[in-house]
Amino acid sequence: MPKFRSILYLSTGCALLAAKLTAVAASPASAATGLFPQLIVIAVAFSLVWAGLRARRMPLKRATLRRALFLLVPAGWLMSGFILTISWVDHGLAQRANTGVYDEPRKVWATRGLVTDGSDGAPVRVRNSIESISYAFEKGARGTELDAYYDTNMGDFVVSHSRRYEKPNGDLLTLGTLFEAVGDRGCFWLDWKNLRHLDRGQLQDALTRLQRITERDGLRNRVYIEGEAPFSLLTVRKAGFQTIYDCRPTLDSNSIGPVVVDIFKAVYYFGGFTAMAMNSGTREEPIYGARTRAALRSIPMFLYHVPDDPEFLQELAVCREVRVMIIQQDIDRFSFIAENAPAPHGSERP
Repeated sequence: MPKFRSILYLSTGCALLAAKLTAVAASPASAATGLFPQLIVIAVAFSLVWAGLRARRMPLKRATLRRALFLLVPAGWLMSGFILTISWVDHGLAQRANTGVYDEPRKVWATRGLVTDGSDGAPVRVRNSIESISYAFEKGARGTELDAYYDTNMGDFVVSHSRRYEKPNGDLLTLGTLFEAVGDRGCFWLDWKNLRHLDRGQLQDALTRLQRITERDGLRNRVYIEGEAPFSLLTVRKAGFQTIYDCRPTLDSNSIGPVVVDIFKAVYYFGGFTAMAMNSGTREEPIYGARTRAALRSIPMFLYHVPDDPEFLQELAVCREVRVMIIQQDIDRFSFIAENAPAPHGSERP
């Protein structure tokens, strides 16, 4: 038995070390995504190697120590599998060209259009209305985020941020009506509010309707569907739409943040989604900070809740993978172009 335990501990510890070294050799940047997770891996690996060497010379007499070390064996193999999986994901993501994803210097889009309250004498334009979205495009926005629910009783999409449907001009606004009015002007980041709550039949009905209202003027290639339920979003992708996987990582400074980000990254990769969305955080407490950017370095990013902070906008805009940012619904920063911004993918700046 001591010999068996020695072999088990040693093989697990060596496999974990080999997995970590392989991942770092394949992608050196992975070693800089978080000190705490790296220390945990090293501690587990060396504990197993130590236990294996000691068990070969003499049996471990304390039962509690034997149980603790034995629990490290499945943990070690799980860590090894996770590390190698993320290494494979990073390799696969690096091979993706991400062609066709929005990639222009003007990265600030509108949020539910450009809202005006009439205080300056301009007309009142409420969120998620034809007027606010048209006005955003007139002011130079290359795209807009908007909210919609699929109403199973109506068999149609209703443009609204809340479940108690908003009526911009006294009537419900359907997505088809909105696209008919402004669909030839820019891109649309569609936050599908109840995507995860639809059953399979309802989702298929919704996608049939969405295909019908986006078949004109190449509109489907300019619509990005956002959702946080990966299986529902996968069905959307298979229906031929560009998709945005919305994830909720921790603050960039969180010690376990890199592990959480890696899990989201793996879901994104295996789902084959177009882009990833997340809250940007702030300049003082970023979510899409340096470590998260390093971990997601090959993924097109759509960032929301971005504060109207010129320095933070500049910092985000020079990141090559940041494709879209949205601020507040009543702020016009559509002409913002970062200084020394990288050239779009596949091109060079003069």
